[in-house]
Amino acid sequence: MTFNRIPGLWRANRVLGPSLLKLKQYTPEENHYIFSDPRGGSTWLMEIIQLITQDPVIMEPLGLGLKNSPFKALNFGWRQHIPEHEDWKEAKGAFDCLFSGKILNHNILNHSTLTQVLNSKNLLFKICRGNTLLPWFSNKYCFAFKPIYLIRHPFAVVNSQLKHGAWNGTSSKFDIPNTPYNDIYQKHNSFLSTITTTEEVLVAHWCLSNFVPLNHSENNKRWITINYEDLVLNPERNIKRILSSWSLDFDLSLIDFEQNSATTKRNSPESTIKRISSWQEQLTKSQIDKMSRVLDYFQIDVYSKKRAMPDVVFK
Repeated sequence: MTFNRIPGLWRANRVLGPSLLKLKQYTPEENHYIFSDPRGGSTWLMEIIQLITQDPVIMEPLGLGLKNSPFKALNFGWRQHIPEHEDWKEAKGAFDCLFSGKILNHNILNHSTLTQVLNSKNLLFKICRGNTLLPWFSNKYCFAFKPIYLIRHPFAVVNSQLKHGAWNGTSSKFDIPNTPYNDIYQKHNSFLSTITTTEEVLVAHWCLSNFVPLNHSENNKRWITINYEDLVLNPERNIKRILSSWSLDFDLSLIDFEQNSATTKRNSPESTIKRISSWQEQLTKSQIDKMSRVLDYFQIDVYSKKRAMPDVVFK
């Protein structure tokens, strides 16, 4: 059995699907959540989790390009940070509506069927660029199912972003966003002003998105932290860890762990090792050295330029 890739005619209708979701009563604490970086492997993991839970998938709900986004109205940035104990009532209200299934767009259900919508009791949220929100979320919501926090080597992430095309317009200068709680950027302004290449900017975004949850005293306690590389090499062990935490049972023999995700490029390396280490061949030494300078500044010790595999594996 392969992942739940639904042909266009069977995908949730762009009008009927969201309308049905809004009629249902979802509880934010009862949903399933995946947090990751863009090109970090979250779509592949999402497809596995959806096969198990059969939840309708809410894809990238924090995108600022979404029509009538309440987060845009709150001046959210693409990687918005909210301090863990901050009482931002307007943001909490917006997330209450989002996690209750009341904020949707017409493309939000491309990975779900109307049957899943009709039968669903929970939703599956895949959120990229929301990693710094994890401490705040876990403080504001008593999640029944710990959120999944998926991390991938920043050089692999950046290499994938550079090849993808969607990041072609990324500046070679780091621009600090004029958003609430942007002190997470401001305190690093002196260093960020020395960045001169696109790949350095992208690594800096990765570091700024991940050092908050990675350095939190309850990392891998309030949420389930998983290394993408270990997930690729040991998928069953990692999925069992998630299911154990969630107190769910599922026959893992029904999952084709070798199948790439729907967002994987056709010319992407297929072998397990290549999925992990291709950046070592495709990035130049100069690029890697400049990216390492950023990684060293933020004192990220989970990954380094020396190895494709993580230096710290979360279990």
